[in-house]
Amino acid sequence: MKILVSADLHLGKQSSNVSKSLSESSVKFTWDRIVAYAVEEQMDALLLAGDVVDRDNRFFEAIGPLQKGFDTLGNAGIPVVMVSGNHDFDVLPDIIKNRAYDHVHLLGEKGEWEAKTIETRSGKLQVMGWSFPKQHIMEDPLLQLSVQNLDLDPNLPTVGLLHGDLYDRKSQYAPTDLTGFPAGVPHAWVIGHIHKPDIVRAHDPLVLYPGSPQALSAKEPGIHGASLLSFDGGTVRSEQVPLSPVRYEPLSVDVTGIEHQTDFRNLVLEQMRNYVLANVMKLENVSHMIFDIMLTGRHPSVTDLDKWSQFADELEQQLEAETVVSVRKMINLAEPVVENLEELAKQPTPPGMIAKLILDIESENSTEFSEELMMDLNDQISSANRSGTYQALSWFDEQIPDSNESARDLLLKESRQLLGELLSQKETA
Repeated sequence: MKILVSADLHLGKQSSNVSKSLSESSVKFTWDRIVAYAVEEQMDALLLAGDVVDRDNRFFEAIGPLQKGFDTLGNAGIPVVMVSGNHDFDVLPDIIKNRAYDHVHLLGEKGEWEAKTIETRSGKLQVMGWSFPKQHIMEDPLLQLSVQNLDLDPNLPTVGLLHGDLYDRKSQYAPTDLTGFPAGVPHAWVIGHIHKPDIVRAHDPLVLYPGSPQALSAKEPGIHGASLLSFDGGTVRSEQVPLSPVRYEPLSVDVTGIEHQTDFRNLVLEQMRNYVLANVMKLENVSHMIFDIMLTGRHPSVTDLDKWSQFADELEQQLEAETVVSVRKMINLAEPVVENLEELAKQPTPPGMIAKLILDIESENSTEFSEELMMDLNDQISSANRSGTYQALSWFDEQIPDSNESARDLLLKESRQLLGELLSQKETA
């Protein structure tokens, strides 16, 4: 028995950093791919673990593509079983009721556990699930679960569907304790809410987040798609099916020895090209590869690197593999060329003070000066993140996280840049 599973489609949304005029930017594109894959590979069923529809774009794009997909799956004899999440707790039931489908089932309405036995081309499949009755749920849904009351047949393959947060006990979105999943039946649990694909538990039972099938932002790097569950007797196997047309990845580029902007541009383009060609088999369905470039190594002018990085959005190219590569942003982590940082740090000069600060930060040697700078920087970051002026940055994943690690990295970056500028001024003088 082969079952295709997914969650967190968020129909109505689009991937960031991809032109909205392109069909690949819309989640509808990947939904169509899921439907086509299920039909072509003769799946026994399609299971969806909530947030199928995005709350902010509910009817604008979702209802038509969903109904068309359901019709295609129905004509191919593929049943669909779903639960609703925090985004579509109210709209998903309305979409289902809007059309009479014999092969589409929504389980667990009103926040009550429900089980259903469906007929597939490979035999009977039991699916049990729980749906969000409202947007915010502070309790663990598993505390309400009584498998015995659902009258399940232990001899049939069984899958549980749930939308919830396994990683945050204080979450507003059904915080779920991993230890609460019962042994035995269900044999596998498909969980929605977390967009990163993850096999949380490999067996007894299998617990997995299939993740969002289409990568929506740089917060969701790596492979995205659906997951394929294969039942063979009492064994359940999970396999990722890459379907997302968009992929985000970080990429380090060593700029040591690069002296001119043209060489810098060619180096970045070459590194992106090499990455794609080295991973061409893994990128078969990817048409837009979007990089965050980390500049590393040593360079005589970190100021020049910052200037060159301002043209990151121009670094786009079409490869023979029919993949468009582009740069979302560049992060300058390159160090200034300093012959002997330790000797420089001994000097009672502004460059010497900055050199000593860099060494203290790198060695985690806390001093009164570095601690004062860190405290001030942390306050500035927190204040900026809370400010309405900069709130829009969070929509584009551009806010600096409120953490000591983020403040440390920023202070180190700025200190290196300042040292490079001071030494450059000294050489010019």
